[in-house]
Amino acid sequence: MSALGELRKSKDDVKEVLVIDFDQLTCVPATISNMNEWGCRLTSDRISELQKNIGIRIEDAGHLVRGQITAVRKKDAAVVFPDTNNSVADLRREKRSTVDIPVKISNKSGSIKLSGKIVDAAPNGCRIQVSGMDEFPDDEVLLGIPQFDKPILGEVAWTSKTGCGLRLIWDVKALKQDNNPID
Repeated sequence: MSALGELRKSKDDVKEVLVIDFDQLTCVPATISNMNEWGCRLTSDRISELQKNIGIRIEDAGHLVRGQITAVRKKDAAVVFPDTNNSVADLRREKRSTVDIPVKISNKSGSIKLSGKIVDAAPNGCRIQVSGMDEFPDDEVLLGIPQFDKPILGEVAWTSKTGCGLRLIWDVKALKQDNNPID
């Protein structure tokens, strides 16, 4: 069985792996979890040392599984396997639309504010081009969109140096009606 087949067979397990970064030729020990047919999650204290193109060695396997890191959040990295990269969009539950909407992002208190652009949107989430989001301390943010009277609550799904993905929380009870720190 191929190394990728071995990984897929153990989809519910958390296993120790060695991750080789092909871009920088570094090795990072990690644990692998959330395996499915198109990718997995890697967790390590040294995850930020990895670049995009990686190989994953599980246990004593003589082969590596090729992967690409698509996002890093704290100690976790989202990985897709290249042979299935083209079908990733098809696995989403919602249709996404390409958009170009200016947005202001802030923490709930309004002490940190960033400006960006929503480039990909669906009813329950969006992808935003914004610099500095990887340094943002909170997992919940407020989105200020010019066409909306009140901010929208979002939960950070992933961040990178140039953007982030948010799950949108449309429950207005989660926000105080009189609190709009984005203005």
